[in-house]
Amino acid sequence: MKKVLFVANTLQFGGAERILINVLRNIDKSKYDVSVLALVDYGVLVDEVKSIKGVKYISGFKGIFYKTKLNEKSKFYKIENKMMKRKLEKYAKKIVNSSNQLYKKFIKDEYDIEIAFLEGRVSKFVACSTNAKSKKISWIHTDITNITAENFLGEQDERSSYSKFDKIVCVSNDVKEKFIKKTGIKQNLYVQTNPIDSNNILKLANEEIDFNKKDGELVVCAVGRMEPVKGYDRLLEVHKRLINESIKHQLWFVGDGSQRSVLESYINDNNLQDTVTLFGYQKNPYKYIKNADIYICSSIVEGLSSTVLEAVILEKTIISTDCPGMKEIIGEDNENGLIVKNDTEGIYEGLKQLLTNERLREKYQKNIKRRSKRFNLETTIKEIEEIIDN
Repeated sequence: MKKVLFVANTLQFGGAERILINVLRNIDKSKYDVSVLALVDYGVLVDEVKSIKGVKYISGFKGIFYKTKLNEKSKFYKIENKMMKRKLEKYAKKIVNSSNQLYKKFIKDEYDIEIAFLEGRVSKFVACSTNAKSKKISWIHTDITNITAENFLGEQDERSSYSKFDKIVCVSNDVKEKFIKKTGIKQNLYVQTNPIDSNNILKLANEEIDFNKKDGELVVCAVGRMEPVKGYDRLLEVHKRLINESIKHQLWFVGDGSQRSVLESYINDNNLQDTVTLFGYQKNPYKYIKNADIYICSSIVEGLSSTVLEAVILEKTIISTDCPGMKEIIGEDNENGLIVKNDTEGIYEGLKQLLTNERLREKYQKNIKRRSKRFNLETTIKEIEEIIDN
């Protein structure tokens, strides 16, 4: 049995982290002795990882405040978020400046395979492994073009770190091309689609939501971490413009993060409380996607968006900014969904088009059904196991 170590930064609610959960749940435990290290012992998915049979959890830096579900109504909510952010930044600097001493601090066993399941500082950590015998794999989930400063000591350190891996797995061809352009590394690159548990998504989507939709108004839903990279600030700006033009609709956000207070302020300052709902972190986001009419991805950068994949499984009308991986999910030529220019004006024009054109919405919802059959969990997990084994 091969001993496999997966390394993540934290276990916050995010696309890559939920993909990791899918891998951990479905990887063959009769073949692999699986451990997971969270460099920072923090996130709503910690307890979920601990509950997976056959998976050992290793905690990294301690002393950071977290709850399974943050109480956003607490008067201490914003203070707690600021405390967590400061501690995360402090730990991030330690990881970026780390040598093999930090590796020795957390890793006490020897593993056959060490997998950095995220780009950036997680890959920096695994690159500092003192285990010369282990196979090392780095998973790249996003465009790494602009993330050197916060994850490495410079571009030379970045290239040196990635060159230490036996395999580098990119979640889409776009991500692969961006990685080559940034690092110059062309060898041992693989493209692997994220595993999506479609049966579980369809099952959970049937749960009822404790929320009454407004009659006659379309619902636009976005799911993900409330971080600047998700572009939720510009999505709110677009929503306000459309409401001012009397294009009535509801905007739902499912997720949490450091930008929540900023988004709340914008909503209150612009009197959008009746048209925007922030549901916070939800263990089951699928029931919200199912009850929406349009799923939107307003991200500045993605790799292969898990939430867009999930919206495909749920056969939603989809609009997305032009991010890496979107054409691989939705398809070319806007036949199965709408991919728009990656700026505020692109989001505005595309969302306005969908909200005012029922025939176009119906066309996309009909065509997306064909795409949903492409994402098979069993096949994807077998492909991932082949990458690990060979």
